Amino acid sequence: MRFKQLPDGSMVNTETGEVMEQSKGTFIYVPSKIKFKEDWFMAFQDALKELAKDRELWGRPRAVLDYLMSRLSFENYIAIEQKEICEEVGLNKANVSASIKVLTDKKIIEKGPKIGRTWSYKLNPFYGWKGRVTNLKEERKKRLKSIDGGRI
Repeated sequence: MRFKQLPDGSMVNTETGEVMEQSKGTFIYVPSKIKFKEDWFMAFQDALKELAKDRELWGRPRAVLDYLMSRLSFENYIAIEQKEICEEVGLNKANVSASIKVLTDKKIIEKGPKIGRTWSYKLNPFYGWKGRVTNLKEERKKRLKSIDGGRI
């Protein structure tokens, strides 16, 4: 559709001649598909607040987490050699390994299958997501525990 704004603020559809009065609503343009040219993922604000308050994550573990999130693939998979993390973040292998252990122990990332000689990981979808929203809902459901008589 093509629209033109009239002097009174209302919009006219130039294809149909329909006039949409400003007093009866708000005109919003929403493109049919938004295409991003850069890498992206969704982050969840409550999770970011919890990460920021967790003192065990300050420093090296947070730097490693941030780098891992920058390399996130669809469905939250991360396949990266520790050597690359060491080079990019400026940490030695022992510090990167210790940071990954902290992140897996806290269930922020999950260990995935081995790809060649490298372990893969997956970001817990309660912290962020890269992929289809319908798949996010399914991934989150998998991680919910049922409560039986008040016990988990």
